[in-house]
Amino acid sequence: NNLINNSNSMSSSRYSLRKRQPNSVLKDDYKDVDLDKLLEEHERSGEESRAQRVAKKQKTQREEEEKELKQIFSGYDIPLDTLPALCIERIYNMLDSPQDLYNLAFTSKFLMSLVTPEVVIRSAVFNNLGKREAKYRKIIGSINQYLANRSIHIPSPHRLLRLLVAKSCERGDSCWGKNLATGVPASIDPASSTRPFGLAICEKCVKFGSTNVNYSHFSRFQHGVAFYQWNRIMGPITDAVKGEVHGPLIPAIQLMQIEGSYRTTAERKAALEEHLSRAHTDCGDVCKNCYESKAAAYVEIFQSAEDEADEFIKLANEKKLQIGRQRREERLRKKRERIQGIYEYLEELLEDCPYKDVALACEWRENDQDCLKFKCSFVQCAMCHIIGAPATAPDRAISDAATQIRNAFKLLSDKQFFTFTFLSESEQKMFRQGMYKYCTNESSILKIMTSNYADDAFFVQVRNNQPKNALIRALHMIKGALPRCFALAVVDPVSNSNGVEIRVDDFRRLAEVVWKKRAGTPSWTLASIENNYIRCNEEFQIMKRNAIDYLNDPVTVDYLRLDVRGNRIAGQFHRRDALNEVFNPSTRDSFFMTLHERCIPYNLLRNRQFTTLRAVHDAYYRRPEMYGLRAPPRAD
Repeated sequence: NNLINNSNSMSSSRYSLRKRQPNSVLKDDYKDVDLDKLLEEHERSGEESRAQRVAKKQKTQREEEEKELKQIFSGYDIPLDTLPALCIERIYNMLDSPQDLYNLAFTSKFLMSLVTPEVVIRSAVFNNLGKREAKYRKIIGSINQYLANRSIHIPSPHRLLRLLVAKSCERGDSCWGKNLATGVPASIDPASSTRPFGLAICEKCVKFGSTNVNYSHFSRFQHGVAFYQWNRIMGPITDAVKGEVHGPLIPAIQLMQIEGSYRTTAERKAALEEHLSRAHTDCGDVCKNCYESKAAAYVEIFQSAEDEADEFIKLANEKKLQIGRQRREERLRKKRERIQGIYEYLEELLEDCPYKDVALACEWRENDQDCLKFKCSFVQCAMCHIIGAPATAPDRAISDAATQIRNAFKLLSDKQFFTFTFLSESEQKMFRQGMYKYCTNESSILKIMTSNYADDAFFVQVRNNQPKNALIRALHMIKGALPRCFALAVVDPVSNSNGVEIRVDDFRRLAEVVWKKRAGTPSWTLASIENNYIRCNEEFQIMKRNAIDYLNDPVTVDYLRLDVRGNRIAGQFHRRDALNEVFNPSTRDSFFMTLHERCIPYNLLRNRQFTTLRAVHDAYYRRPEMYGLRAPPRAD
């Protein structure tokens, strides 16, 4: 009884574990469901399932029809050579392999009689179309070059097919590479994509059976002369079975005799034309026009096949590109939808985050794999692995990243970092005053957080109560931030008796140049930065005094008076604009036409070489575009 009771209890417990639990859905959960989006997904899934059902039904119907046709025509075979000639020609046109065409055509005399030059040429051109391995197309192209030059005997369709599929040298017993033990001529390199002189011959026959001529030989580039590798000529060969002549029209011996018999080029060309006419008659043609028409027909067939093949490849590539673009656009669309959902979820998680606008500031990019980029580098670093693979990003990873971002900005808020009170309290430090002016007047929270060095180390320094060093770290990667802080620190607005500020912007430009020139290696602590400030401030005071003395120099004033005020045209570079470059002296070693030598304008101002500096400014005035200068905007 105890065993029975235990078994019953175990079975009931197992049943209860296997029992499917009902879905408990609260009414409040429906408020968070986007019904429109849910309906669109349902319609999309329904369309896909219906399309799959229709495709499966059509496939079943095709299989049943094919099965019925096989049953109807089972045991009913038609010999290929009993088909009408038009049907066989249509079958030939469908073959894109010269080897398959050769195997089929040479099975009977009837099938051989239906082989035409167009069938052979098109099968060679369209073989492996659009792929790297296009040996037959290259072979037929090399034969076509000889036919276009009218330099070889016109091959018959059967011979043209044999040239394409040849595997051994056709010279037979005369082959230079014949194996005497087996009596087999040398094989042709399978990778070879040429037929020298329109012949299927091996490399040894090309090397020892042809004649090398000088590059000054008269027959080179002549119409009707077959050359191989620009300096080899060869004579024709005769088929021992049929007695047909193949290969070059003019034998090599005749070309050498013409070269030695005549002295002028005109006489040699006339002799060559006579031998060509005789060769046309000897090869069975009544006249040259017959040979010309046949050769032109071969060339035209090849050219039309080439154009058709190129057009087919072009359309196929365009179709592939279009399919690739569509797939890429679809992939980007799906990725963008997922990233938009992640961004909305992140926005909900950061609802109570300080500086939320800074944390969520981003840039949406069209037609880019990285369609979302946060402007804050710390946020971008925290979200990059999620944005890179949004399809596999779990909600937990997003919530963890949101927690990390919230804690970081909460730290900045608790420390009151962006009030910059740690800079305003130190009034005796001039550089800190410049940093305070820059951060409060000319920068923003977002601009500081976009720095690549506003990273984990930045927040560690803030957490360790080192806000000055943290700010220095962030400003290092903002272009022109530290030079601007120096300029704001050393140049205060000064007014004349009329209350007009005197060249504040110009002197600040000069201060930025001095900092870039003399600051040295980057410094990561405020103490080292302030040491650089002392050294650069001394340099700036010298440069400022020299600039004032230079502009007040009588020679400079006389040079400036050459600019007639009434003749100044808006958009033109004047002498005043050239002299104002004293506040932005170049630190590069450049060549100046007016001096006929190289110099550095910064050093000229530093050493008070005013005469040379005026020559530099005169060069600026005469050719401003050469030095990358243009007239500043002026008020009307």
